[in-house]
Amino acid sequence: MDKQKVIEAYRRGLITLQECGQILGAEKEQLDKLVRANHLRRPLSSYLTVDHHM
Repeated sequence: MDKQKVIEAYRRGLITLQECGQILGAEKEQLDKLVRANHLRRPLSSYLTVDHHM
């Protein structure tokens, strides 16, 4: 399974951190680093919302 998709499923609350680790075969410390690193790779547009009704 694609690592990015597993992390995204965790972020969306579809799976727990433990389930994420089981799928990826990683321990909690590794997962924390992986999720943090993946968070930094996300495009800025995924964090921004634009209000066109000003």
